[in-house]
Amino acid sequence: MQLENYTREQFRHWTTVEVRWGELDAYGHVNNVVYFTYFEFSRTKFMTDLGLHDFFNGKKSLQVIVNCAMNFRREVRFPATLEIGTRIAEIGNSSYVMHCGMFLKDSTTLTADGTGTIVCIDPATKRSMPIPEDFLEKIHAQR
Repeated sequence: MQLENYTREQFRHWTTVEVRWGELDAYGHVNNVVYFTYFEFSRTKFMTDLGLHDFFNGKKSLQVIVNCAMNFRREVRFPATLEIGTRIAEIGNSSYVMHCGMFLKDSTTLTADGTGTIVCIDPATKRSMPIPEDFLEKIHAQR
């Protein structure tokens, strides 16, 4: 994955996450696996806030993540609050790519960034399907 120097200005949607004590590893900082959970939470909140809940609960299509990568930029220790910017960066026929940038609250300090490729799957056939038009309309209106 190519490293990108994310800034807050590149994101319009934000999710706030409080770091919990149990998310720390033996070194006293947020465990790397937890960042993927933060990204999942921000992707879900992004969809919910745009009114796209029916697209990830399987009613209109299944949204299956087929690739996910994370760059760890700076350690985060407890207590901390992260603000996660989320956006859809690329849209294909049946898939799209989401990016996230994780920043310390009220700061330009980028702690991690990641990407996820999501494929739309037909709930009945379990095969990829074109991204539904009403999904695209809401995404394009947000951009």
